[in-house]
Amino acid sequence: MIEDLQEQARWLLLAFESKLPKRIVNDIIVTWCYQRGRTLQEFFSASSQEWSETCQFNAGMMEKLERAKEKLGEQALLLEQLSNDHIHLLTVLDDAYPKLLKSALAPDQRPPVLFYVGDLQILELTTIAIIGSRRAEEESLAFTREVAQYLAEQGANVISGNAHGVDRAAFDGAIYSCGCTTVVLPHGIRKLSGVQMRELLPKIEAGIVLLLSQFHPNASWLVSRAMERNKVVTGLAQIVIVAESDVKGGTWEGANVALRQHRPVYVRQADTPSALPGNKALIELGGRPLTWPPEWYQQGILLPADVMLPVL
Repeated sequence: MIEDLQEQARWLLLAFESKLPKRIVNDIIVTWCYQRGRTLQEFFSASSQEWSETCQFNAGMMEKLERAKEKLGEQALLLEQLSNDHIHLLTVLDDAYPKLLKSALAPDQRPPVLFYVGDLQILELTTIAIIGSRRAEEESLAFTREVAQYLAEQGANVISGNAHGVDRAAFDGAIYSCGCTTVVLPHGIRKLSGVQMRELLPKIEAGIVLLLSQFHPNASWLVSRAMERNKVVTGLAQIVIVAESDVKGGTWEGANVALRQHRPVYVRQADTPSALPGNKALIELGGRPLTWPPEWYQQGILLPADVMLPVL
């Protein structure tokens, strides 16, 4: 993990202040840091000619990088504030960067920087995401709480996306049994309210809650960020459970992303054929129908025997 604050500040410049697309940022990291073994301090000290020759930048890209360099002092101050709040920075080159996330996302789609509060060791547990609508019906919320509680009691890390509805029910179910849970934020990690942080802090200190964000610490909630967050929720998970989905929207897209990531996707099966049309459509696309409680639940087994977890 990069401890040099000057190097960390340059990571913030590249990832957030350069205004370059994620694809370009990741290309720079691969070309400059990974292949050439050079630091971002060296990158931002390089000449325009070296940028052009090494990374094939055009004039517009180099202008953005030059403007970003002017904000170095602001990034140093931000890092000091993050440290005071016990917020840590993790880059895509760090050994502790989640391996499942790397394997799930294409190199040009990986978040170059992650911010977190809590114990990263939680991610070494079996990770199971529960996703669903913000406006889910009560039966879906009850399903979510019971499933999350059961999984947490069996030692799994329940992953959710910090929204109303199913996300909140998944968090509550996991915490009810004092189990582990990872909350992937759809906004900057410093945008949690004081009330939320006071609620979470004892659980973070107890080692059972991990907060994670791929966005600038001060970034506000946006629909686009919530959609982008979903790829990280499913990317961190070895298994994805869908409580309730429409045939469009964030949960629908997240479930389809999970299928493309080759995750086992379990979908709550409705009691009647006409209920939960989104769930029905996901099952038709390859999701596995899940009624609750299943046979393996009654046997006290964490997962069904036919599930092959991704290799870490």
